[in-house]
Amino acid sequence: MQYCQCNLTVCVNKFHISFPTYLNQKWRVAKNLAKNPNSTGPLVTLSDYSFKDNKPVAYGSRQLKRIQKHQDYMRKIIQLVEQVDYAVERHAKLMKEKEEQKQKFLDSQLKPKGVLSITSK
Repeated sequence: MQYCQCNLTVCVNKFHISFPTYLNQKWRVAKNLAKNPNSTGPLVTLSDYSFKDNKPVAYGSRQLKRIQKHQDYMRKIIQLVEQVDYAVERHAKLMKEKEEQKQKFLDSQLKPKGVLSITSK
């Protein structure tokens, strides 16, 4: 019945909305599924056929571009994670050096005076 209402909407308003908006989106969100079921899954990622001798199958339409896009994402993620790790280590190192300088300054400033310093030598 919802399908008929959607077609009526198309006829009355003279515009068309893509199919994924007709799906029950609340149910899909509750099940942690993609908004568009045709954008992911084995029908998109796997090949349409296989050979008996297990030789590789040619990539499907835009599958090579999709693979390259994912590889680019992974390279970018790895690069950004390395930068964050470097920044965290550098910050910790700088804080440690700052604390050591502060402690060195305090040690050089605070010296005991009087008889104690003369007898300790």
